[in-house]
This record gives sequence, C-alpha cells and structure tokens, in this order.
Amino acid sequence: GYILLTLVLVSCETNSGFFRIEGRFRNFNQGEFFVYSMDGGIYDLDTIKVFDGRFSYETSLSRKATFMLVFPNFSQLPVFGEPGATVKINADASHLKGMKITGTDENELLTTFRMDVIEKTPPEVIKEVEKFVEENPKSMSALYLINRYMVQAQVPDYQMAYRLTDIMVKSDTNNVQAVILRDKLKY
Repeated sequence: GYILLTLVLVSCETNSGFFRIEGRFRNFNQGEFFVYSMDGGIYDLDTIKVFDGRFSYETSLSRKATFMLVFPNFSQLPVFGEPGATVKINADASHLKGMKITGTDENELLTTFRMDVIEKTPPEVIKEVEKFVEENPKSMSALYLINRYMVQAQVPDYQMAYRLTDIMVKSDTNNVQAVILRDKLKY
C-alpha cells in the first residue's frame, strides 16, 4: 500500500519493534520507488514516496530481514533491517552504485564492499565476494552477495555458491537461509 510521508522532524530513536529507513536523493526530487522483502520483513510490495529529494519508510519488524529497494530504472539494492534500527541512505539518483547506507554494521559492511568493487571487472568482483564470505561468514551481506554474483549471475557458479554457503553454515548452523540455499545447491 501507499505510505504517506510526513516531513516532520522525529527523534532518531525508533520503537524496538520497528525498522526505519530515511533517505535523501540528489537528482530525484519527486517520485516513488518500491520495497519488498523475500525473507519475511514485509509481505507485500510497498511504495515509498520521494518529496523534495527526501523519503522515509517505517515497518514493524521482530527479527533481522532483508529489504530490496527497487528504483525506477529497475536497479535493486538491499537494505538490511534490524528491529529498533534506523538506516540512513544518501545517494545521487544518477549514480545509484555509489549509494551510501549507514545505521547498522550490516549495511555499512555491504556499502564498503560495493565501494571497493565499483571499478573492478566481473572476475575480480567474484574473487572479492569469495574473500568477503570467508572473512564475514555470519553476515547477511555474504548470503546476498552469493545470491547476486553466483546464483543469479548470467553464468551461475553453483559449485562456488555451494562451497561458500557451506562455509556460512559451518560458522553458524542456525543460519536457516544459508542452510536452505546450500541444500538447494547440493546437486
């Protein structure tokens, strides 16, 4: 459904059962984009309205979840939600790859990764994903990167995806999503 945005100054404290995204876009004064979650953060596609280059979105959240922002050019960007957290997005709409997302360790980790690989070739990016997963096996970002660069790639590498999700599962046997992905790749 539509989310009505009010441009009222609110404190940065978010109710512990809620997750909030606040943002500012240069070169995107007015319009809208979408948000969805495949891991239960929200159950429908929501619309986020942009007025004066600013937007905010809040939803109830009881556990960590991944929210995908879908922009008018169809590019997608993950935002990792945590109950009680407020995430801030600062971007130039004409250079979405340079979008900075702050407010939680998980979002800052992925932002750093994205900035590090912006100028790299696809084979270099794959090597960086591999290194990232090995160094951050408990991270939500690691699962996103495996999906994005190995499972959903034009030329998927299911063997590497399996090996990397296996590293994630061994470091955290309670990571249900990593277990599910690893088991799907087990062929």
